[in-house]
Amino acid sequence: MERESQITESELLDFFNGKLSATEEKEVLEWKEACDENRRVFNTVRKENLVMRQVVRAQLIKGDYSSIRGRIGGKRRRSFKLWHGVAAAAVVAAVVSSVVLWQDDAVDKSKTMASIGSPARKAILEMANGGQHYLGGREIEFKERDGAQVAISSGKVVYDKKLEENAGEEKEDVLVYDRITIPRGAGLYRISLNDGSVVWLNSDSRLEYPEKFARGERRVRVTGEAFFEVARDTVRPFVVETVRQSVTVLGTKFNVSAYPSEPELTTLAAGKVKVVPIHGTEAVVLSPGEQSVLGVGADSLRVCQVNVSDVVAWKDGMISIENMALSEVLKVVSRAYDVDFVTESLPGEDIILRGSISSDETLEVFLAVLGKVADVKFKMNADGKIEVQKLE
Repeated sequence: MERESQITESELLDFFNGKLSATEEKEVLEWKEACDENRRVFNTVRKENLVMRQVVRAQLIKGDYSSIRGRIGGKRRRSFKLWHGVAAAAVVAAVVSSVVLWQDDAVDKSKTMASIGSPARKAILEMANGGQHYLGGREIEFKERDGAQVAISSGKVVYDKKLEENAGEEKEDVLVYDRITIPRGAGLYRISLNDGSVVWLNSDSRLEYPEKFARGERRVRVTGEAFFEVARDTVRPFVVETVRQSVTVLGTKFNVSAYPSEPELTTLAAGKVKVVPIHGTEAVVLSPGEQSVLGVGADSLRVCQVNVSDVVAWKDGMISIENMALSEVLKVVSRAYDVDFVTESLPGEDIILRGSISSDETLEVFLAVLGKVADVKFKMNADGKIEVQKLE
């Protein structure tokens, strides 16, 4: 009985995850054979460990990945452990702490994957008159000064255009729209509109907005993903149009994801919004913490509860993969780093992942982490596409 009390669940999880020395493993096996109760506990923890490995493959946290960066191209090391015991539950903590986030076989560096840095911060401003401006920095601010519309990026005036008096107010049907595009691999961009509203645009996204809002409403168009902090105006509601739906608000915070060939998602962080499918008849009004989903090819909305912080983590510089399938994570990485993946060699069943990682990391570091926790290997082919292979 004395020996029974010396083996904890944490030590058993270390045993199942290969973290113990040969001597320690021998002690665990001897303890297991000591009595029926020990064998029962051993088998129970083994089953729990298998379930956790299948359902929760890994938890990533925002942290210092300098140790991983140092290992890429350097002396071969077997492993790098990022943290210990971050989860509240003992079993989850032990499983998560056993995850090794880096091994050299996670990324094949034979090509130019290492040359792809962290997502840039850039945008393209396209004006209705055909003019284009390439913007740097992290944000752009629109203001009106003495009857002129001014766009300021990185402290510099990008363009200064005289506004016609009452333009867009008396003739709403002739509103002139400019457009801001965030290319793939360009990271997030913050836009301050001249009504006081703020919009964050994600990679591979576009915002179309009128040079001057109409008298009765403030209407913009979005393709891709955007987070809105709308300045309250009871006279002029704020309307966000996508290809397949519209979202109407007075003043609130919400996220819209409307990438082509993907479900359209509207997630409410604060206030209320009304979501109306263009080809449907039934609108929904969301409360904070709710998300409407308009499936590909669907005309009706369904509503579910979500963790808003996970959905909008991208605007704070994090790439969240919370409860996401590997195939969906690769779509996010593809947009963030402007790369394409080849996944034909992966098995049919998808891998569910959890966690998040800073979007300021290089592609090589990101794939090193992702490759280990998802048990896959990445190799850049001659055509520049990255092949994803299941580790044997």
